[in-house]
Amino acid sequence: MANIIFYFTGTGNSLQVARDIANIIGDTKVAAIARAVKENSFDLAAYERIGFVFPVYNASMPTMVSRFIKKLQLNHSRYIFGAAVFGRSRGMALSQLSQFITECGGTLSAGFGVWMPASYIVAYTALPGAVQRVILKREKKKIFVISAAIKEKKSQHVRHGIAQPRLMAEYISNAMAGFGNMALNFHITERCTGCGVCERICPANNIKMAGSHPNWSTVCEQCVACIQWCPARAIEYGDKTAKRTRYQNPEITLSDMIFNSENHFAQQMRVLDTRNFSEKILDIHK
Repeated sequence: MANIIFYFTGTGNSLQVARDIANIIGDTKVAAIARAVKENSFDLAAYERIGFVFPVYNASMPTMVSRFIKKLQLNHSRYIFGAAVFGRSRGMALSQLSQFITECGGTLSAGFGVWMPASYIVAYTALPGAVQRVILKREKKKIFVISAAIKEKKSQHVRHGIAQPRLMAEYISNAMAGFGNMALNFHITERCTGCGVCERICPANNIKMAGSHPNWSTVCEQCVACIQWCPARAIEYGDKTAKRTRYQNPEITLSDMIFNSENHFAQQMRVLDTRNFSEKILDIHK
């Protein structure tokens, strides 16, 4: 039977992790949640392993990922795994994933945390290139171990990360609820060329071009893909980001990101050619 991995990404980190896992376990489709969430129904019966790969936002799952999972019908006979991609802490993301999957009739068999370069430019600048390369190399090694466990369908205890006291849960819930209105702080500079990349790359369809200028609505996921991938570096967030370095995953292209947001779910489902394993992954383990 085939496998499927659903991913959500703003910088490309989670897409890289999803692809790396898919290349190793084989016969795996990689599907963008940004497109899949718009579908009315899913038939997951044909898949032996079902995975979810997503970044950790404010110690939590992205709201779009939560909405998507709640639409699914799962069962205990499938091996279901999750990978929370984090820059600082996995927070409560895997605990949330386990809860949502249980509510949908399934069981989270294994949950993994994957450390990748932190990328929330609204709060901090990108790490130096040398540090990024070290972290990305570690990711290759960890993904090899994670993928071996997934391939063998090993169960793994889901580590909960930070505790979930009532005040923390309320804080995170309020913060996530306010993400939409935070989008109103995005603005463009005179460098904007009106290329429309921001509109095409936004996974929430929160950006619309008005003539040659983008406008932001209030359904933002705070993935900051618009800032990170703007070819002219013409998008800023308030007065916080002007002097901060942008981050884009070096293995992911702008075309990948637009593909992630634009193409119809049924069209963008694709089987990765597992005969062409990443040489970078295999070289580490020779």
